[in-house]
Amino acid sequence: MIGRRWLGGVLLVIALVVAGAAVRGDESRPKPSKSAKPLKVGQRPGESDEAFAKRRALLIRKAQKDKDELYTLRARPFIVRSDISSEFTTDAALYMEMLHREYKLAYRKMSLPAGDVKEWIEVIIFADRATYIRNGGTEGSGGQFMQWIFTDRPPTWPARHYRLMMFTNGVTKFSDWPKGVLKHEAAHMELQLRLGFGVDSPRWWNEGQASCFEDWDFDKSVDENLAEIPKRGRYAPVIRRLHGTKKFKPFAYVWEISPQSWHAAMTDEQGGLNYAQAWSLAAFMLNEGVNGRKAFQQIYGLSKRVGADRQISGTGTKTRAWEVKFPKDEQKKIESQWMAWIEKQLPKDRENPDEWMGLVNMGYDPRLKKLVRLGSYSKEQLAEFSREHKKRTGKSLRGLEEEDEKKSEAQASEDSGEEKEAADDERPKPSPKPKKSTKSKKPSTPADDDSEKKSGDGPSPREY
Repeated sequence: MIGRRWLGGVLLVIALVVAGAAVRGDESRPKPSKSAKPLKVGQRPGESDEAFAKRRALLIRKAQKDKDELYTLRARPFIVRSDISSEFTTDAALYMEMLHREYKLAYRKMSLPAGDVKEWIEVIIFADRATYIRNGGTEGSGGQFMQWIFTDRPPTWPARHYRLMMFTNGVTKFSDWPKGVLKHEAAHMELQLRLGFGVDSPRWWNEGQASCFEDWDFDKSVDENLAEIPKRGRYAPVIRRLHGTKKFKPFAYVWEISPQSWHAAMTDEQGGLNYAQAWSLAAFMLNEGVNGRKAFQQIYGLSKRVGADRQISGTGTKTRAWEVKFPKDEQKKIESQWMAWIEKQLPKDRENPDEWMGLVNMGYDPRLKKLVRLGSYSKEQLAEFSREHKKRTGKSLRGLEEEDEKKSEAQASEDSGEEKEAADDERPKPSPKPKKSTKSKKPSTPADDDSEKKSGDGPSPREY
């Protein structure tokens, strides 16, 4: 969560870090009208193909390397930077513009304010994990959203408070890059823009709502996306198998979990299950309708007014505010509605189209009706899973089989190119990609992809 500490009169705000599992969603674009053909990624409603092509070409020319050897493009309200190419940087900027526009509609549906951006936001995308880590990325994470009073940029740098940072794991073509992490991080950003700089909120609520955006399809309307939350993604099949077992944590555990407890669980299976249960509680609120959205709005309003319940003032008034707004009987009511939603939307005899993909992604054996850790798996096992999944759905395990091949192609391309030189120790330095391993692949899960970060001057941040 976002913690706040005063140091010499300066408000320091922590970074938000999310799990960097290999989330893979369909290529997303703004939804077309019934009479119009689908828009290209980043194309504005009403913009002709010719006008869009000209605008994109102009932005590509503007996306030039800066003194840090990063392609940099200012496309208000975002300053997008990458070490990949001017084309990738431009497409990322166009995507962020589209994402900001579409998320605004989604949060409006939840009766949250517009979230208009009054300052620049920096978005940095590196090609490899090593460069991401050297530039402040949390070890083990796939990306992060940070809010801070940044001092690692020149005094004239306009993006002083908000920053998104992630890496592509070797993918250099924007259309080939899975964007689940980007969508998740952007949801943290969009919610924070509505809460306000430095305003804290419950850990499960912020992570849960961001997880609901991982599979957002921009070809569909907000109502369609909200309706499909329980029908897709990596968390739904986990909750389907987890609910009703001893591993399923009670409502109070999720509602009251502290940042310390959240991080302590990140090194074991419980870390992934925390994400799954947080997703399910937030998904109930976003998907269910009147009751769920009422609770979502109340949590937002109280967070904005007093911060998260873990923040206790000298007189204890902040904790008291949460107790008054959500007394035990109200919590039991929300819990009952949550359980009813799970039973209705995630029955154990149902299977989503991407059920197997989600389970493999989270590190569970997709062949079983209960949660059993898969451990590491070979390419042969993955091919077996894909064949069986295709028999059931007519589709392969979308993206999982192809991902290793794309990484290998990206590796070969990088190895054949000339190694870039960094100007000094402060600038991003591309590092050699590790040689392809013949070992079994370990599934990527939230438990593998999040850890505490220690960086920057002053107090170390507490993080997502």
